[in-house]
Amino acid sequence: MEVRVDAGRSFEDFYRAEWAGLRRAVGFTAGDPDVARECVDEAMTRAYERWDQVAAMDRPAGWVYRVAVNLARNRARHRRVERARQPAAGPATVPGADDVADPALAAALARLPVDQRSVVVLRYYLDWSVEDVAAGLGIAPGTVKSRLHRALRRLESSLGERG
Repeated sequence: MEVRVDAGRSFEDFYRAEWAGLRRAVGFTAGDPDVARECVDEAMTRAYERWDQVAAMDRPAGWVYRVAVNLARNRARHRRVERARQPAAGPATVPGADDVADPALAAALARLPVDQRSVVVLRYYLDWSVEDVAAGLGIAPGTVKSRLHRALRRLESSLGERG
């Protein structure tokens, strides 16, 4: 049986170490920093409620990330339904642009499907290994690599178009 290095870490230590990075990562993935803050807080609350099980996971931060992204997806669905019922407003801003130095990169990331955006954000923004991303998202390392490959090709194409 493999013993986890941080299995004895308190929830408070986990929260302090992971909250800010998860908020930014979910903000990139979900495209809305305010929704990300709310969803990460909710996901952290759920992690706290079952900390014994979450702490024993290979990548507790991955579990919180997944829960927060799922919550954000649900909120986005509800917003789409509400927007469909209302007349169009003014032009929208690019989601996540506040956390990225290059607005073109933020726009290109926003155009990626969520599964590809998730692996890019976790791998390159939070600097997780392929194995950590796989454990965090509950997918195989090969799936992470293929999603990264497709996402990077799309980003290269999108960013190459701007000259």
